[in-house]
Amino acid sequence: MTTIIIYLVAGISTTAFVILWFWVARQELLAKQSTVQSAGSQLIVCHKKYLQSEDGLEEINAKNILLRSQDIYIQSVKLYNQTLKKPWNRIPGIFMGFCMLDEKED
Repeated sequence: MTTIIIYLVAGISTTAFVILWFWVARQELLAKQSTVQSAGSQLIVCHKKYLQSEDGLEEINAKNILLRSQDIYIQSVKLYNQTLKKPWNRIPGIFMGFCMLDEKED
């Protein structure tokens, strides 16, 4: 009888550990993924503004903003990919459908 209780406690604690592990990894990956999506949206808006800008100073300013936005997007993708590559995030990430992202803008 005591053996059954020991196995039951071990099974419950292992299950709780795995659930907590996956939950923490999911929260971290979702936060990074949200940052990438936000930076991608900002990049699209900046690209449209650049295409609509007039010649001259407005175009130069729009181009500078677009380049900064591209840098932010690339950095956020790199951070997401680095987070996904960590061993404690990779295993849950694979099971939950997270995948590496390409650094090229959308």
